[in-house]
Amino acid sequence: MFFSLYPTDTDDVRAAVVAGVRDQPEDTLVFTSLHIPESRDLHTFGDYLTRLHEGEGFEFCADISPVTLEALGLGIDELGVLRTWGVRSVRIDFGFDPAQVRRIAQVGQFEVAVNASTADASLLDALDGVPVVGWHNYYPRPETGLSEAFFDQQNALFASRGLEVYSFIPGEVSHRAPLFLGLPTLEVHRYRNAYSAYLETHLRHPGVRVVCAEGVLHPAHLRWITHFEQTGEVTLPLVSVDPAVRYLQGRSWHLRPEGSDSSFRLEETRGATVPDRIINADVRGRGSIQVDLPGYGRYAGEVHLMRRDRPLTHLAAFAGCIAQPYLGLVDVLCPGMTVRFEE
Repeated sequence: MFFSLYPTDTDDVRAAVVAGVRDQPEDTLVFTSLHIPESRDLHTFGDYLTRLHEGEGFEFCADISPVTLEALGLGIDELGVLRTWGVRSVRIDFGFDPAQVRRIAQVGQFEVAVNASTADASLLDALDGVPVVGWHNYYPRPETGLSEAFFDQQNALFASRGLEVYSFIPGEVSHRAPLFLGLPTLEVHRYRNAYSAYLETHLRHPGVRVVCAEGVLHPAHLRWITHFEQTGEVTLPLVSVDPAVRYLQGRSWHLRPEGSDSSFRLEETRGATVPDRIINADVRGRGSIQVDLPGYGRYAGEVHLMRRDRPLTHLAAFAGCIAQPYLGLVDVLCPGMTVRFEE
């Protein structure tokens, strides 16, 4: 996952972001903006980016506009100086026509990031031959973020041309101006925890790269995301775990490849220890862990992660459940995936 740094960030936020990037050495690209109205003294901020580039190996995708040129006292033909700051790509949303964008890409040997939330085929046609990627907008004002249907439509446009797409999720430890209400691309992610927002983006919208729009994440979420990116395993936090199934924790489990309607079945659990007491709820609830009891014969001990609510049966016992903030992850899992449980 990628992070963001801004000229308006406090020293504490900058230090937290830098530490987060250091912990993910394979993802040293950082988003920044060089044209937000609150920015002051971009030259000093450029010195800071230069130190991160030279000392830490960071590279940047920088949002620019004519406001940037005015603040820096530069012309288009002088924008190559941003290369010394570590800027490898420039995100251009407004203020430059396609000919100027071509010139900017040429003078700095920049990759050009266009606004994936607003770009259309005619813009991509006009930039044919320029190295282009798509970076979506983020939306500070609630109820203005993208719908998933429109998001998919825009992503399909870029995918049809073999172009990468980046999308934002809100941070958790701190939020940015102007409203401090999160900076999501998808409206559905505005108030959701960042771990769920990250996995939903990655698993529901394959190929989209995820960027934290502000600050950093809770340590556990960052750890689980890092683990997923390194191994492909989805961490599922559990609560109310029965002692009989504590063996589930601390190792990887494969979901069986069959797409059964009611549950995901964990491979290699059949024949395992079953609970010696049964404390069932009203239903075999979505997101709960259920264990087959001896009445199921050779199936006894098999563990099910419920995909939807089902009626109770005397042949299965409740043994735990996904913690409530992460219950929605049940809907993004797929048969054949690998999961690990953590209490």
